[in-house]
Amino acid sequence: MQNFSKVLTTPDVERRLSFPIGSEAALPRSQGCHVMVLQVEDDAGILWNFGCKMQPGVIPKLVLVSGWIQFVRSKGLRNGDIVNLSKEEGAHYKIQVKRSDTLSSGQKHVCLCK
Repeated sequence: MQNFSKVLTTPDVERRLSFPIGSEAALPRSQGCHVMVLQVEDDAGILWNFGCKMQPGVIPKLVLVSGWIQFVRSKGLRNGDIVNLSKEEGAHYKIQVKRSDTLSSGQKHVCLCK
């Protein structure tokens, strides 16, 4: 299983998720497409379709450009929350979120993935 984690920043929760450098190995190859669809399953078994593309720049990086904001709003994500994306067998992806705040029950995170 390949995965990566990222602490969410303001651009991540307001516009798009920028993948950390080096996470490309966990993602499908673009096969010449400008935007590819990354299908990801959350803990509730909901499949999310995220549009993923390479953002040009001095250091090109992968970003989620569509579908991501709907996920952020649905899950109530904020700065400091941690997103973990993992690749399971084949082309199957799962997403998990850990909250940055301490919950009243004493738990330090909420998992949104099996």
